[in-house]
Amino acid sequence: MRTYEIYKVKEMYQPFVIGRERLLYDLLTENPENSENLPEVHYLCEVLERQAINEAILNNLGKLFPIIEFENNEYKLTHPVKGSISISLSSYALNVYCDGSRMLDLDLFVALSESGNRFFAVMDGYGEWGWLKPVKYMKMRGHEEALFR
Repeated sequence: MRTYEIYKVKEMYQPFVIGRERLLYDLLTENPENSENLPEVHYLCEVLERQAINEAILNNLGKLFPIIEFENNEYKLTHPVKGSISISLSSYALNVYCDGSRMLDLDLFVALSESGNRFFAVMDGYGEWGWLKPVKYMKMRGHEEALFR
């Protein structure tokens, strides 16, 4: 089972975070049980809009998963071949549990990326982190600048 915490970085701070993703990862994993209550998280990340997340899940993932259950503010999406995803929403993070194929993760990342480009995920226990949608261009002082990484 793979566990993710997914945050939405505020638009005004995304340029600051780009290139410093490791620092954000370290901040979020330093005390995982309490990361959402850190003042730095409140400063850098948006409060998640329940309605937007619900729409992203239902509109984008509803087509891919034949079984969608919602109970106790938690979604459980099941695919007969890929496996299942459990998603719960807190103020600043989506808590996701994927049990099955890595295609589950990809389906989720694509669905969330379609609703915004500032989602940042931390994978518990594997030391992995990153943007759900790769950052290609960023507006800087009135013009676009390509980012090469």
